[in-house]
Amino acid sequence: APSTHAPTKSRFCTYAMAPEAPKGMVDLLPAQKKKGAKNAAPGNGASPIPNWPPEALREQGNELFRRGDYGAAAARYAEALKVKADDAMTLANRAECYLRVRQFHLALVDADAALAADPSHHKALYKRAMALNGLGRYPDAIKALKQLLDKEPEDPAALNALAECELLQSQAFAGDFHMPSLLFGRSATSFRRCADYVGPVKIVGDRPFGRGVVTTRAMRAGELICVASPLAVAPLTSGAEAALMGGLVGAASRNPQDLAVILALPSGESSDGGRVPDVAKFRRHLGKGDEALPELPPQEVFARHAANVVKTSAVRNANSVGVYPFPSFLNHSCAPNACKLMVGHTMFIRAARDLVAGEEVFMKYFDVTMPKPERSGVAKRWGFECACPRCKLEAVGEDKAAAATERASKQAKAAKDAAVADPANKKKGGDKDGEKAAARAAAESLSAEDTGSVAMLIAQLRAKAKELHGDISRQMAEYKRTKGKSAAPDPNHLVELTVWFEAQMDALGLSETQKAWARTSVIQVYSNVQLCLNAAGQLEARAEMLGKVAATLNATDPCSYDHVKQTAIKVIHQRVAAGGAGKEKIIAAAEAEAAAVHSLRYGCGGGSDEEEKELMAEMIKITGHAVEEGAQEFCEA
Repeated sequence: APSTHAPTKSRFCTYAMAPEAPKGMVDLLPAQKKKGAKNAAPGNGASPIPNWPPEALREQGNELFRRGDYGAAAARYAEALKVKADDAMTLANRAECYLRVRQFHLALVDADAALAADPSHHKALYKRAMALNGLGRYPDAIKALKQLLDKEPEDPAALNALAECELLQSQAFAGDFHMPSLLFGRSATSFRRCADYVGPVKIVGDRPFGRGVVTTRAMRAGELICVASPLAVAPLTSGAEAALMGGLVGAASRNPQDLAVILALPSGESSDGGRVPDVAKFRRHLGKGDEALPELPPQEVFARHAANVVKTSAVRNANSVGVYPFPSFLNHSCAPNACKLMVGHTMFIRAARDLVAGEEVFMKYFDVTMPKPERSGVAKRWGFECACPRCKLEAVGEDKAAAATERASKQAKAAKDAAVADPANKKKGGDKDGEKAAARAAAESLSAEDTGSVAMLIAQLRAKAKELHGDISRQMAEYKRTKGKSAAPDPNHLVELTVWFEAQMDALGLSETQKAWARTSVIQVYSNVQLCLNAAGQLEARAEMLGKVAATLNATDPCSYDHVKQTAIKVIHQRVAAGGAGKEKIIAAAEAEAAAVHSLRYGCGGGSDEEEKELMAEMIKITGHAVEEGAQEFCEA
């Protein structure tokens, strides 16, 4: 790697200060415009003008800056510096251009050059601090701001920046994030809402499928594992992959630190040799500015790497998809021990249960409440085959279950064709589309199979539930349409199914954890049971079923959004349904369970003082409203 002081030029960026205009910003980045600014090609209006005094060139740069054309302004300042290389004002102005387009390393070089030319240039000292802030070097930024405040004690910008940098330093070094202000307000910071943080973990290369993340000490449930802002993020649209690739190219062209991180990310290529990056690469706040930085590979090589990083490492959220540096090294499990929370586009990953030293940290890449065949299909599209303990459990007898399901599908098709052809089904109330006959035939076919594995048991329950689904769905829709005046669907048939399922799991000799894993693969059946129990007014039975679903998620997908929603539903239910002498105790127990799960997921509200209690009550209320309205999590962008 080249020295950090040697200019390293490419078609993407210029890493060190050079007297000419910065090629990366001027040639590649679009002009940053204000309303009414001309969309001129980069560098337009900034061509060399012989014999102009540097002051005039600087003023032209100022005018371009005021228009929001930072690339052209920086180029014009470069022309002025060719005439007078030590003009502190021009250097400081160009540093501001770099700050506006997030080329913090170049802003720092110009700010330092301005201070060398004029140590009393206070604006240059402020820009130096902001560049250091952008680079994540918070201790150095704080030092610069304190130097400025020694000279200008009442400078409001410096005072605000100092408070910001001290907050970011606390976040980056200690993981001290004030979650209530992040969840319910928005902290005003110049370049990022919160700092990246990596907790007591490290990257290792000895996992079954390559690299992974393990703890370096025991961790408590709810403890922060890492916090990461995306290198690139895009909305969930058809062009997301291309947008992410463009975002990675842009990040690499602007900042050599980002380039170093991008080159270290998993790409799925054999050429990367399974390299295990030092965690220090993701702890920028420890940097001193003397780190060796890589050269940008040829454009086609980097473009291929970026494409592979997107395919391998991109994380899907509710409305977006992004590339997050450190979380890219976490492996997937269908029974994860860590949970992901999005606050805006910032990712917080916490331990979902207590972890021992050396334990691998797993997150989920996709919905894990699906049965294994569906999960395997999603994993295949991600380019891997999951071998977590839960998948291994459901893999036993998987081929036999798949063959039985295929036979059942053929019988269902034959039954459907016969029902459609039957004139009797043309009458009102008949099985016109043959769906009832198909579901009945499939259920009968699979029920005839020997239940000798979890895979077969899950396939049988799904077929049996599908047979009941049509009638129950129609009855529930009518019940809702008439606002409870029509008959509610009879929950007993579904209840009997779950009782049978539980008995079969006992017969297979499953542990409580294995039962929860299997139950999660058919969790929708259990959720439908509690809905039918609610409509039928069997509130005590519903409370029991809500508790079973919550306990299941606690074992398989702890502290997930589904888990917190389930606990909030239970609180709402108990507040309405609980009665008798033990009412308050029942409600308090439901609220305590919900509070425990919410506090682990959101990192706040678990205290005993009144403020913490009020915060927790508000979070449970918000979750409950989200359930009723079918809304996404309140804090995600």
